Amino acid sequence: MMTTELPARTEGPHDEAIQVSFFSTGTVQIRLSMKSQPISNQWVIKRRLRSFLDRGWTDPLPIGVFLISHPNGPILFDTGESTHHNEPGFLPRWAPTSMLATTKISHDEGIVTQLRSRGIEPASLQAVVLSHLHGDHAGGLLELATAAPDVPIYTSKEHWDAVGKTRHFNANVQGFFPQHWPVGFKPRLLEPTENPVGPWKKSTKVTADGKVVAVDTPGHVPGHVSLVVYGDDGTTYFLPGDATYGVDLLDREEPDGINDDPQTAFKSLRMIKQFARETDVVVLPSHDPDVARLLQEKVVYKPTDSLS
Repeated sequence: MMTTELPARTEGPHDEAIQVSFFSTGTVQIRLSMKSQPISNQWVIKRRLRSFLDRGWTDPLPIGVFLISHPNGPILFDTGESTHHNEPGFLPRWAPTSMLATTKISHDEGIVTQLRSRGIEPASLQAVVLSHLHGDHAGGLLELATAAPDVPIYTSKEHWDAVGKTRHFNANVQGFFPQHWPVGFKPRLLEPTENPVGPWKKSTKVTADGKVVAVDTPGHVPGHVSLVVYGDDGTTYFLPGDATYGVDLLDREEPDGINDDPQTAFKSLRMIKQFARETDVVVLPSHDPDVARLLQEKVVYKPTDSLS
């Protein structure tokens, strides 16, 4: 099923303002060159080799999930990491993820437990929107789908076309783990239409009122999407997923080190910066160690460079 606008759930309206909250499903440390590299290094193989050989590691980074309150029901952006991540046999020993990242997550940091601790029953979700299907963004899918099998889950058509039918071995090499998705998992597909948002000529309305909108930010993986949220207090939020790992890296226009297409990732960063030039926006990268403060203080991001 493809959609250019997500259908409303039928439970009835929720008396809630449109706001964004954040929580982390554990933490992850990654090799420094995986976090970012200058675009002057344009070769995918060279960027990945540098990431694997880098002996430096980041401090623990959040594995971010965003909960968006809305009158028609809450919306979840990504599902975070699986609580089973560190159990023996969960990931193949040869999987590149095991060599590039070290994850810590406890059972009480899983997506369902954290939703319920905030008074949200998974079945009350209006929708789940996935930026992409890497394990640290889709790892909570099975747990969530088990608790609330009727909640619609969305990702972009371009992303599903690129990833959905990939054989398990190839998928695991790329950081996707379909063996841990719900049985028979087939997400609903976002397909943008002529609905301009800032520099993006097309977008997908996640809510009929246009207060939550998905825009294409490919490069990290094909079909990666970010969310624009127009809060009821006049604050505009941009949730970039893995389009950037930090506001500082966005400002320097440095894509991550293991993306599929560095030039496309670079162009996505420039699109986000152009949006920030045109709109007062709070940018909240999922792995930015400062993300909780940026959200709490509603720090507006303004690019430090001039328009070029």
